[in-house]
Amino acid sequence: MDLLRKLALRRATTVTVEAPAPTPDPHEEAHAERLTRLRTMLDQMIARQKARDKTEPPSPLAPQDRPRKYHLRTGPLPGALRETEHGPIHVVLQTLETHHCHGKVPVASALRARGETIAKLALDPSLAGIDPRGFLYLDTETTGLMGGTGTLAFLLGLAWFEDESLVLEQILLRTPADEPAMLRHLLERLKKASAIVTYNGKSFDWPLIKSRFVMNRMEVPPDPPHLDLVHAARRVFRRRLGEVRLTTLERALLGFRREHDVDGHEIPALYWAMIRSADSSMLTPVVEHNANDLVALAGVLAILSDRFENLRSGDDPSDHLGFAHTAARAADPERASLFAHAAATGGGDAPTTLAALVLSARLAIRRRDHAEAARLYAEALGHGAPHEIALVHLCLAKLYEHQLADPMQAQAHAAFTAPAEGFEKHDKRRARLVARCAKKGLSIS
Repeated sequence: MDLLRKLALRRATTVTVEAPAPTPDPHEEAHAERLTRLRTMLDQMIARQKARDKTEPPSPLAPQDRPRKYHLRTGPLPGALRETEHGPIHVVLQTLETHHCHGKVPVASALRARGETIAKLALDPSLAGIDPRGFLYLDTETTGLMGGTGTLAFLLGLAWFEDESLVLEQILLRTPADEPAMLRHLLERLKKASAIVTYNGKSFDWPLIKSRFVMNRMEVPPDPPHLDLVHAARRVFRRRLGEVRLTTLERALLGFRREHDVDGHEIPALYWAMIRSADSSMLTPVVEHNANDLVALAGVLAILSDRFENLRSGDDPSDHLGFAHTAARAADPERASLFAHAAATGGGDAPTTLAALVLSARLAIRRRDHAEAARLYAEALGHGAPHEIALVHLCLAKLYEHQLADPMQAQAHAAFTAPAEGFEKHDKRRARLVARCAKKGLSIS
């Protein structure tokens, strides 16, 4: 066989071995598929909306379908269309001067809040160095609470201070097609802000906004420093108020009562009714509701920071107790002791007085003043239900046994600890204390 035939035969029988393809990551594939599906749904929603705007005439809303809990305004929606480099947005802009009060609280007093105080109220040390003058107050109104792609923030409310005047800027979506321009405008505001201030925004508003960036194929902004006032308000005022909706705080703390305010659960229906009827004036109550929310944020911040820094004997003892617990968790024991003492001596109900005395005793133990702790626990025995009193006896038994080395007193209190620790531990504790007393030659009657 000649050389050419051998070479041809070798080429025909040579097997090419290819490198194995990398194994695809199922998590990455699922994530990519989900993003593609969500973006497709968004494109379809926008296309359908544009088609309806062109082909469907506006249908009047029947009188019986209009909400009746507030006065519907007539006329065009307030504000005006603003052209931006990213597209048109409808903006409602107003400025509240320095002397403006929300109820009885000057709005500009929020500027007196100190970063250190805010960090303690929020239990977030990272906020200590934040300048409150650069806060961006944020609140959204949405098309519902179903979450995911079905929720659209059709009204974005922003507020910030310029000098001592509060500027309110509310951006209203005429159609979903305007959303990218609104989001890019928000990005510009976020760049100028030292932090954002919301009410339940960590759980709702900010996650929703981030999802809208994803749906519009935009890079999601990093999480800014965030003060969510609902957590601080709940820690301080829930004992007295029960629930801490923003409108509840307005009435109880700011002395502000809204007239003809739209209920939050009615807002999505109003938006869709406006879309159907093309009557933009129907959203005027929603714009006013959102503006009040923004101003209330500044007012609540002012009240929280002022009352935390300046203890007033006339405030409710349960509020003092809330501030005491907050200060204790924020590693401010001196302030916690002052508020706990005010709560204990303020003439509150028995549960409040009991909790305040117990907290005061625990703070005394932290500073190793065990005699004062014993005195406070003993005073607490005069308040509360039997099972709560058993817990106080248990604290006294431990204190006298381990810190004050007085087994006789420890045994006397241990006689009442069974409801708090169970009979097995109760019997062991009493046997141990009886033995210690006997070792010291102390007789137990």
